[in-house]
Amino acid sequence: MREAALELEFDVKPLGSYRLVRKGAKRSLIELVKVSKQEEYCVRLERALGLPLNAVPRLPAHVTLFTEPGGHGIGLYRTAEMEALSSAITDIAELTVITLTTAPVWRIG
Repeated sequence: MREAALELEFDVKPLGSYRLVRKGAKRSLIELVKVSKQEEYCVRLERALGLPLNAVPRLPAHVTLFTEPGGHGIGLYRTAEMEALSSAITDIAELTVITLTTAPVWRIG
């Protein structure tokens, strides 16, 4: 995997699009991002591993801003999975209806 990333410079650009992700008792707040060179990295990784094109899933690029309870994020490995487990937050005021049951854990990255 390291060789596939050699000499690639990744830039992460926040898109200002937020989603509330729910899976069982777990909840996360994510922001969608654009990662430059993500597709090039996936293609290089497929070549390095001898896999056919599009064998490596293109993960929905996002940053987890908040997790609750327990501080563990929810794995989102496919766009369809993200869409099934989350809803778009179109108004930041929507966040005021979330009831926290434990202290929040903030994570960047």
